[in-house]
Amino acid sequence: MSMRSWVLAISCSFALFFGGSALSQDAELTVYTEDFPPYNYLSEDGEVIGSSTERVRQVLDRAGLTYAIKMVPWSRAVQLAGSERNVLIYTLAKTPERDQHFDWLVPLMRSQYYLFTRAGDTRDVTIEGLKAGTFRVACVTANISCELLFKIGVPEDKLTKLPNQGILDLQMVLAGRADVYFNDRVGHAEQMTQAGYAPSSMREAMAVDYNGGFYLAAGFQLPYDLRQQVKAAYQALMQEGAFTEIRQTSVPLPPASNPRARH
Repeated sequence: MSMRSWVLAISCSFALFFGGSALSQDAELTVYTEDFPPYNYLSEDGEVIGSSTERVRQVLDRAGLTYAIKMVPWSRAVQLAGSERNVLIYTLAKTPERDQHFDWLVPLMRSQYYLFTRAGDTRDVTIEGLKAGTFRVACVTANISCELLFKIGVPEDKLTKLPNQGILDLQMVLAGRADVYFNDRVGHAEQMTQAGYAPSSMREAMAVDYNGGFYLAAGFQLPYDLRQQVKAAYQALMQEGAFTEIRQTSVPLPPASNPRARH
């Protein structure tokens, strides 16, 4: 091997070892998300669309990156984003527990969560009542609902942990098998409408203290320079006034699909 070839080989090895983009710069990024209308969902022709998706495409196109957006079950999306090299994920909720695993590249939406209950249940839902086990709470294991509710202090035996399938948590409350469930306003309204329930049959019972927001994110195994490239594209769009975070109250609902609030 010539000296030049040897130096080139060593340089490439160092780039790969220290997180450079020698493996990734020319490779297609995979961007994982899930069915979470109106932010990310499938169009009639099978394309991933939605208000979060539009912003993700806007940033990645500005960054000049080659990518493919794929919709998979949420627990799988989170696992792949935390382990595979050339992967991004959205719409992922920012939590302290996830800070050690993910780099929060682009804020997409600020969210306010609530506990919802049946309209006929007139009890005041409070932190004290939740901690005391007064209320049976339905949550979904694949998103942050169980995590946040457990952190609030809801006893383990009062948490009904459900799989991320359809609207099981909402249905449990309406059926009287749970007292409250966790959702944001947009997700709750959409689930009620698409499932054919009257909005007046449920009410907001208590706001949940969470302001982390939803992001386009990447695991730290994604090369540093690629992560910086995405952040720089976002900053450039912000400076031009061409990018704004989603306001939940102004997001239009998509055609009927299979809603599921999570993250």
